[in-house]
Amino acid sequence: MGSAVASALVGIVFLGTGGLKALDSARFTQQVRRFRLLPPTWVRPATVFVIVMECALGAALLTQLSPLLYPLTAAILVSFLVLTAWGVRSGRVEDCGCYGGLLMLTPAQSMALDALYVALVAVAWFLAPVAAPIVAWKAAVVIVATLMALAASILSLRKPLADLALLRVGRTWRRHWLRHYERDVTRGSHFVVFLSRDCPYCKRWVPLLNVIEVQPDLPSVVAVMSLEGDELRAFLGEHLIKFPVTYMPQALASLMAHAYPTAALVENGRVREKWVGEMPKEYVDRVRQFFEAIGTLSAQPRGGFAG
Repeated sequence: MGSAVASALVGIVFLGTGGLKALDSARFTQQVRRFRLLPPTWVRPATVFVIVMECALGAALLTQLSPLLYPLTAAILVSFLVLTAWGVRSGRVEDCGCYGGLLMLTPAQSMALDALYVALVAVAWFLAPVAAPIVAWKAAVVIVATLMALAASILSLRKPLADLALLRVGRTWRRHWLRHYERDVTRGSHFVVFLSRDCPYCKRWVPLLNVIEVQPDLPSVVAVMSLEGDELRAFLGEHLIKFPVTYMPQALASLMAHAYPTAALVENGRVREKWVGEMPKEYVDRVRQFFEAIGTLSAQPRGGFAG
């Protein structure tokens, strides 16, 4: 009985984490890419493999397919733990990406959970009954879980099957998301923009955002980046940024947006609209009018009044 409970608990975790990743595998692809362990052409196949492996192993543990799975599971968990520790220590990642973007855990929390899962697997292995032939229905459950995970993860490489981002239309904006920003985004109207230093499209947005920030009848602009200190100051100076830019840890930013640039209109603490990769047409039109007005003024003669 104890073996079944311990095995089921770990199986549920694997099924849950694998299932969440399968719904939005493109987000997990970004996490795999940040480790910089694989050639670029291998990242997407590796992403799908990890997702399918987690779901298949989860179903196998949940059904107690075979005691031979326990040492394999322990080895995989230890590998995840070591990989997370190395990734954080090397500065390549700030979180494990284990929960498909639904939860944000510190590296210490993630590794502590992995250690707990290893302990549960050890209990299941120690209390497991003598190996018996694999039951057909259990094998069928594993096969179905594997095929479903494979199909979902491939489909969601192009478009998420479910939006798991924290930044969703209709969601309440949490003040602690921008704890480093002096203004209160839960009051008034704000155009919150997620930018990345390595995103060429983000840099094209900078002149537009500079104009939007000075328009009295448009929302105030606040840009979010995972840069701070000298890196942030250098970026601001290089691109002549005049709007506020605040810091957000990469682990949280990855839960808020899965692509750059991403923008949201936040009104009185609620996300009203969201845009990914494109500027709202209304704002683009206003910026165009602004530059046309400047062009008209500069074209006027500068001599005295000749009435």
